[in-house]
Amino acid sequence: MQLLGRLEIKSKKKIQEFLDSEHVGRIASIDEKGFPQIIPMNFVFLNDAIYMHSHTRGEKLENVRRNQKVGFEVDRELEFLPSYFEDPNDASLADTLYISVVIKGAGSIVDDKDEKTLALNGLMKKYQPEGHYEPIKPDMEVLDEVAIIKIVPDSIR
Repeated sequence: MQLLGRLEIKSKKKIQEFLDSEHVGRIASIDEKGFPQIIPMNFVFLNDAIYMHSHTRGEKLENVRRNQKVGFEVDRELEFLPSYFEDPNDASLADTLYISVVIKGAGSIVDDKDEKTLALNGLMKKYQPEGHYEPIKPDMEVLDEVAIIKIVPDSIR
């Protein structure tokens, strides 16, 4: 996890806390013409993997099926620092302080119903922590109506 430019936080606990607190991450995959495609997604970090839900068809799913190498990024802007803090005339000194997590890893489409259930319940717990819903079970038909993308990190920074 990067904090304030070059300061890098390597604590797994701090990275988990940051990912738990943020609601939007961006998956980067390679399209059929070799161009990067970046899509904002809801996500949950469970068991050392990123999980996202999606429709059962779409370009990002095809990208992951074709090439498992993906990136995933989450950031939070902390503060914009105007250039005049350093020098009243040098615009190049303007900067932004931020926290970010950048993941490189292998993406896949989850087929296992137990793992899909784990991911969907994890997403519900994160985005609707107050409850008021019936937990998803492996035998529910809804599992056939949604795709789960999983990213297993090779690196996290």
